Amino acid sequence: MITAWTKHLQTEEDKQKFNKSVHAARHVLKRLQELLDEEKSSLESAEISPKIYETPNWDYKQAHTNGFKAALKMVSKIITLDPKDK
Repeated sequence: MITAWTKHLQTEEDKQKFNKSVHAARHVLKRLQELLDEEKSSLESAEISPKIYETPNWDYKQAHTNGFKAALKMVSKIITLDPKDK
């Protein structure tokens, strides 16, 4: 689990309690990861379609998609509790 989850906590006891709570919600985080993966797959399939180039200003849409994919990757990294999972 990355330290971003507990850096706002002051005591080691609070960190342990919070860590336990996050791990207790592992099944929720796993489902969230599945949803993020589905969204990323959807983006990637749309991205390879030649129809995207028929849209005016397709380059702005591509830039938006790239930013969205970066955000998905960041959230994915944060919710991965075990670094061996990625």
